[in-house]
Order: sequence, then C-alpha cells, then structure tokens
Amino acid sequence: MYVCVCFGVTDKQVKQVVAEGATDLKTLQAKLNVGTQCGKCIKTTLEIMQQQLDVTPNYYEVA
Repeated sequence: MYVCVCFGVTDKQVKQVVAEGATDLKTLQAKLNVGTQCGKCIKTTLEIMQQQLDVTPNYYEVA
C-alpha cells in the first residue's frame, strides 16, 4: 500500500527502514522523504512505524 503518494513510498519501505533501526519520523524523512511535501501521510507513517516497533524486539530493554 502506498503511504506517501508524493514520493511513492510504500508501507513495506517504511517497515524496512524501521527494521534497519529508524525509531523516529525525522530519520524516516531523511531516508525516504516521507511526509516532507504535503504532510498528509505523516499520521499513517507514524502508525506503521509504531506497529513495526511493537513487533521488533528491543534486546536492550531486557538488560
């Protein structure tokens, strides 16, 4: 599914960047340009990012 129509960013791309270590919107914007033009996709992008962060285990929380 396309999240950002302005730059053609998909939910899979957002999930991939989060899996590679992005934990905030600024990092996603730097890598994918998502939300930097019209901004309508920011809410959806943040929801996808949070879902991915909830799924991805954070090994440092255990220590």
